Amino acid sequence: MRTILFDIDGTLLMTNSGGATTLRQSMLEVFGLPDPNIDISFGGRTDRSILTELLTINAIDDTAENRDHLRNRYVELFPETLHRVGGELMPGVLGLMNELAQNSDIRPYVMTGNFQRTGQVKLDHFQLGGFFRGIFGGDHDSHRDHLARRTATELVQRYGSTAADDLIVVGDTVADIRCGHAIGAKVVAVCTGGQTRAELESASPWCVQDDMSDVTETLRLLTS
Repeated sequence: MRTILFDIDGTLLMTNSGGATTLRQSMLEVFGLPDPNIDISFGGRTDRSILTELLTINAIDDTAENRDHLRNRYVELFPETLHRVGGELMPGVLGLMNELAQNSDIRPYVMTGNFQRTGQVKLDHFQLGGFFRGIFGGDHDSHRDHLARRTATELVQRYGSTAADDLIVVGDTVADIRCGHAIGAKVVAVCTGGQTRAELESASPWCVQDDMSDVTETLRLLTS
């Protein structure tokens, strides 16, 4: 059995700044900030780390209580925001997932910096939720490598010691590549997010594709 761990944003789909829009509104409502500063980098990070930075740059104590309040409001607001702003699937994704669904030797999962609940909202909004066995989200880990190691550990607990032997990570950032390396996975990088081919290649993934529009070739890479 092979386990494939897909990133969400920039890899499977793209929202029209739905996360940033919702975080800004959540900061305003929870902390009463008239003009929250959300001028931070979002790509390749966990939502746990993003909340910490947002609190810090807005001069709010980074306490567990404040993070929980912000997280809870963000999760509550996000579905309506996504419905309003929308987004798009990346090229070839739906065809690829349909093909993978026919292969009983593949375990498709999501490993994302998104909170698990908002990640599920995104997948369901774009009718992808049924293709995956579960989501490993960025609820607890400040670093993407820690998320990957926790994911690998949970896979071993579910499927036995061989579950970590044949892993592929699919992502669009250098952080995805590095976290794949942290768990000994092959990494297929796609240039559909915010980073260039040269930037992705500098992190030494197994291979780089412009996108997944060539479903036959992508399927060969993931299943060979």
